[in-house]
Amino acid sequence: MQTFTNTMLKIICLLVFLLVTNSCNRFVRMHEVENNSQAQNQAPAESIVVFREFFAYVQKYEPSIVTDENAQNLWLTKRMRTAFVEHIGRSGKPEGNPDYPSNSTFVLVWNRPTTYSIVGSRHYDFRNADNPNDNRAIIDVLYEWETYSDGINNQYPGEKSLHSFIFVFEDGAWKLDDIYTFDDEYASPESLRRYFSK
Repeated sequence: MQTFTNTMLKIICLLVFLLVTNSCNRFVRMHEVENNSQAQNQAPAESIVVFREFFAYVQKYEPSIVTDENAQNLWLTKRMRTAFVEHIGRSGKPEGNPDYPSNSTFVLVWNRPTTYSIVGSRHYDFRNADNPNDNRAIIDVLYEWETYSDGINNQYPGEKSLHSFIFVFEDGAWKLDDIYTFDDEYASPESLRRYFSK
């Protein structure tokens, strides 16, 4: 009887061990492989041109992208346009909302930097039959404020802020799909499209 009990206990322990091992193995299926795709290329020159044209537009006060549907269709993806238009609708009246959307919303800082520069870019083209539009360009832009303080014109002397502009090739053109900001002394990480959708 004692031998039977010991044997049964060993079998139960073995079954529990195999069950736990099998459960753990289900969660450890992902492993790193070398990426031999062309995803490590720089962003296409056309996407850089579109970024520069778009950025020049949003640095002006007029015309306003809030009311300029041609500009929205030209530069914003369908998802970004939808989120932006819905955000405008929820924002009330401009005179009653200091955060009412404007061209500056796409610059993402209330106090304009002294300079900006493209510090890097990437191109991720993973299009296939299931994802025919999976073609992205990411353009990293660094804002910098001069080290001197000039009153209201320079609220962040010596500061730097990194922003990633995400463009998607949609309807035969590069269009802005999102802008990511990163954590720094004055800002929290954010997705502009996600902010529009709140």
